[in-house]
Amino acid sequence: MSIRALLATVMLVALAIAMAFVLFFIALLRTEIGSLLPIDIALQIDQSLQMLLTMQAAGLFVMSVVLAIVVFITIGYLLANPLRELARVMDTYATTGELRPVAGITEAPKEVQSLATSFESLISRVEVSHKRDQDVSRMKSDFISTAAHQLRTPLTGIRWALEALEKEQLTENQVALVQSAKSKGKDLVAVVGMLLDISAIESGKYQYKFEPVDIHALLDEVVQNFAPLAASHQISLFYSHEEEKTTLPSVKADYERIKWVLNNLIENGVLYTPPGGTVRISAEGAEKRVFIRVKDTGIGIPPEDKGNIFERFYRGKEAVSKQNAGSGLGLYIARTIATDHGGDLNFAANKEGPGTTFTLSLPVAG
Repeated sequence: MSIRALLATVMLVALAIAMAFVLFFIALLRTEIGSLLPIDIALQIDQSLQMLLTMQAAGLFVMSVVLAIVVFITIGYLLANPLRELARVMDTYATTGELRPVAGITEAPKEVQSLATSFESLISRVEVSHKRDQDVSRMKSDFISTAAHQLRTPLTGIRWALEALEKEQLTENQVALVQSAKSKGKDLVAVVGMLLDISAIESGKYQYKFEPVDIHALLDEVVQNFAPLAASHQISLFYSHEEEKTTLPSVKADYERIKWVLNNLIENGVLYTPPGGTVRISAEGAEKRVFIRVKDTGIGIPPEDKGNIFERFYRGKEAVSKQNAGSGLGLYIARTIATDHGGDLNFAANKEGPGTTFTLSLPVAG
């Protein structure tokens, strides 16, 4: 309820109470006159008195209405309008981040002016803090980008050296050591690539090439690529969609970026599912969106990890104990790519049995 509506309600209630008192005293006075004077005189006096009191009541009503209008306008000018203007400025800042001056409060009560001053002071402090956070974030991104670029060159040299070393006559143990070093080097190159991706994301330089993408064809490709990994871990990898081929629309997406997201989700599903488990992929369209679900029967995500699972460098205790090679960057990048596409990436525990279902949503191609 607005201030004006509240004020109008209070005045109407007060006016109604005042009129009730007037009518009560008129009735009481008529009774007293009737009991003290003869009937004929009492009737004459009663008629005159009733007319007089009625005129007074009408005058009181008119004066009350006029007073209510004056107070209503005054309160609106001095209180309601300034508060409405302050609320508008706050809404504008919350929606667009634009800070506009609070106009028309010079005549407002000191309390309202003080509230506006406090708001402007608060926003100034917020802006300073926000700018400081942006500067720190930019420096962190610059550091990550520089470090990643500096690491890429020596890692490439190490990889070439190991490849050259493989061609030499080596013992069986030496071959195993070289292959292990190559594998670790490959992991390091992947981490460097993720760090560069993060730097590009946070600097706004992450480029996308949007085009209509056939999700069925993309999922077929990704599943086929992961079939050997799933078989080596004794995981059943499924994607069945024959009945949906004619109904699922294309999505507006960057093919390679979304492929990277799906690779991450399916690889996680395979790596964090015990032997004998399953990873099932499905896709469906609804409300101008396509929903892709990756459901595994793996170790699941504990409740204490759910709020942090998409944070940078975060890995749950269960994930660390299962796979030590993760970087904690994959899901952060995957969700960023999804939201940059106008979609989203979320997860939920399976209702029946162990494991987790990740859901990637993407907009339909226009």
